[in-house]
Amino acid sequence: MIRRTSSRSFPIVFRARSRPVRRWFARPGPVAGGALLWAALAVGRAAAQTTPPGDTAFAAEIVAAQGPFGPAPYDAPEAVLGPPATEFFDPLGAWSGGSPVRRVKLVEPAYHLDPTQTRKLLLSLNEGAVVVVRFAEPIRDDPAHPYGVDLLVFGNAAFTAAGMVHDGTDLNALRLSGGGFYEPLQVSVSPGYTGRPGEVPDRWETWAWYRYENGPYADTAFPTQAHQWDPARAAWTDALMDFTKPVNPALAAWFAPGAARTLTAAGAIALYAGAGGGTGFDLRESGFDAARYVKLEGRPGFSGGEVDALAAVRPLRVGDSLVLVPENVQAGPFEQVLWGAEPVTAPALKVTFHALDAALRVSTGPLPANELPTGLPGTVLLALVLDAQPVFAEAPVAFVADLALFLNADDAGAGQDLGVWQRTGKGWAPAPFAYEPNRRAVVLRGLTALTDLVLARTRPLAQEPALAADGPGVRFTPWPGWRH
Repeated sequence: MIRRTSSRSFPIVFRARSRPVRRWFARPGPVAGGALLWAALAVGRAAAQTTPPGDTAFAAEIVAAQGPFGPAPYDAPEAVLGPPATEFFDPLGAWSGGSPVRRVKLVEPAYHLDPTQTRKLLLSLNEGAVVVVRFAEPIRDDPAHPYGVDLLVFGNAAFTAAGMVHDGTDLNALRLSGGGFYEPLQVSVSPGYTGRPGEVPDRWETWAWYRYENGPYADTAFPTQAHQWDPARAAWTDALMDFTKPVNPALAAWFAPGAARTLTAAGAIALYAGAGGGTGFDLRESGFDAARYVKLEGRPGFSGGEVDALAAVRPLRVGDSLVLVPENVQAGPFEQVLWGAEPVTAPALKVTFHALDAALRVSTGPLPANELPTGLPGTVLLALVLDAQPVFAEAPVAFVADLALFLNADDAGAGQDLGVWQRTGKGWAPAPFAYEPNRRAVVLRGLTALTDLVLARTRPLAQEPALAADGPGVRFTPWPGWRH
């Protein structure tokens, strides 16, 4: 066993494998030495292999490929294009029980061929192998990307489990044994040709590249989870997980050998929070604001792994959820920006966690119109469903967080006419806030619970001087249902 530590200081265990994993354990047997493929594809449309149109979140084109690759069926560079595999055909599936057509899951990764046995799913990169892919749209460094992850690389990794695995296995009862089967490969990113001295438009070797020398590495955590699992029914659903949403990188320690908590496979899926897995990469480390090309390499000490797909991460939106753990706040506050619900392409809110003592699921959504406070005195600018609940129900979670609600430029002002209302056990009540005009943000600080919120521009009370029998006063029309 080789131990390495990622640049994020979370332990990752790498176990040697002789060929791609087909379930929770490695299949014995050497790789056929004579089955190496050497290939080189010139840059340009004529020689390029591309994905079907519409899959713009995934790698779209092979720019260059040079082996040695693995034996068939792990020898086709085009296998890394498009979305990750969701099912595969296992020729030895009967040996472990169940159908030979399997779902890709975090304890049984993609293997062999697709269910029709006509399409190759994985590419193995041996030492010296290089593959360069292009995305149709640039991968961007965006604060709305979950957990700071901008790029995902999917492989053939798997968490180890205590028992045989097939599609009929009850994941509520299947316990992970700690660690996994990983074969690290090195990953680099580039914006492509920028016109700098020495760069040549059609020669990728001359462009500026950033290699993640100290990790993360492809074909490591987190294993692909293709479909959603229904723990209440202990059964699979046909709903896919989100392959453009990353798993929280801080969870790597939760899956390492010796972790404080023993997880079931269903518990691990819950921690994924709807994400489809994959190894996450942060562009900020590279110094590039955007990258359009990704290079996969088999290098000394980093070879023999598999790649299934690459994906650009999408922004987190109102309506999404995320899972946070204490490791997220160990080095300082955790910040996450969320865009508004579709089709909004601007930040709607930012949550900042300062303290957290257990795994927490944060859920967001738009508040339905029929749930707005009755007689709200003004124009609603933002109405949110917010909730924070423990991932594991045995104990409550304590946290301290701030929440910033962003206004559109047209809504900006001095803030004196803004109001925030929060849902309580007895209805709705005004919430204290501060207004930061430089950010056009309404900020609620020191929150120890998250609840539904409404941000509105209040309508000023119509007031006029009045003379009553007992002296001068002010006459106004009250807002229905509100105390003044």
